[in-house]
Amino acid sequence: MSNSPPSPPPPPGAPVTAAPQPPRTAKAPLTELSLDVLDNSSNLQRTPTGNVATAKPSTTSHDIVILATGECTWAKQYPAIQKACFMNRVCQYAPPRELRVQMVEPILQHGPTCGLTALSMIFDGAPSASSLLELAVRRGYSNNGEMFSARQLNDLFGVVLQENRHLVEYKPVSHTLVAGWMDDPNIQLKLRLGAMFLVPYDPDKNHTPCLNKGHRAHWALIVGYLIDQFEDFYVFARHGKTKNLALWSLPELAKSNGNLVEFCQPAGHPNETFVLPEGGMGGCNGLRCKFIMIENYKAKHEIVL
Repeated sequence: MSNSPPSPPPPPGAPVTAAPQPPRTAKAPLTELSLDVLDNSSNLQRTPTGNVATAKPSTTSHDIVILATGECTWAKQYPAIQKACFMNRVCQYAPPRELRVQMVEPILQHGPTCGLTALSMIFDGAPSASSLLELAVRRGYSNNGEMFSARQLNDLFGVVLQENRHLVEYKPVSHTLVAGWMDDPNIQLKLRLGAMFLVPYDPDKNHTPCLNKGHRAHWALIVGYLIDQFEDFYVFARHGKTKNLALWSLPELAKSNGNLVEFCQPAGHPNETFVLPEGGMGGCNGLRCKFIMIENYKAKHEIVL
């Protein structure tokens, strides 16, 4: 058991008097297996002057399944976003007030390589997670693909970034290890300016953030954000367990990131030895209340609404 202090509470906010809002629709997320919508990577096209993407209207039968309900029709040109919002019951009948997403291509992980796979996504799969694992093993950071230290994953990021500085798209990219509460106005501002984040969290069975003391700690790449008509703040994420674009509440992700306090031997790997940093998962070299901010990165396609 870890002796780390409990997760810090979110910073208190000043009371705000707001006009009455329309009643909210229940937002219990649907299971990922209940709906099959085509990925939008084949529909996106780059604009002549920038990275903000447009898309060809889609008329596949998969999209009709969603549109027939009258939900999330504002996103019909972007099936991945439409699916994420539909499944999480976000912006069902009204478009978001703000939305920005870097359309990073998903990569599925093999073995417990979630952090390395998320890092590989940033570089379009080159280097691969397996190549990053070789580097992590040589440095003593990992045995099987696990990355229980945000500081060490940030170090790997620096190595790979330096090797790719000759490519114009990576010249301005910067990365910063952040220790603190993720649901913070400064972090929200960085997201609105286009920053991405590598974030460890506790996943539930459907990969959404939960509170389980870090027993199934997982890494995700936060690729964008959405603010709905109620001013609730959500983040879009990619991770190695699915090709679906995920959509999570930022406050819930922050709570999950703040509860990563102890390691639990993965059920699927009962005999493997995993590398833990000094002080454990909840210590200053671990995962709790730690994440990596990535600035000045531009994916091949970006959607801004």
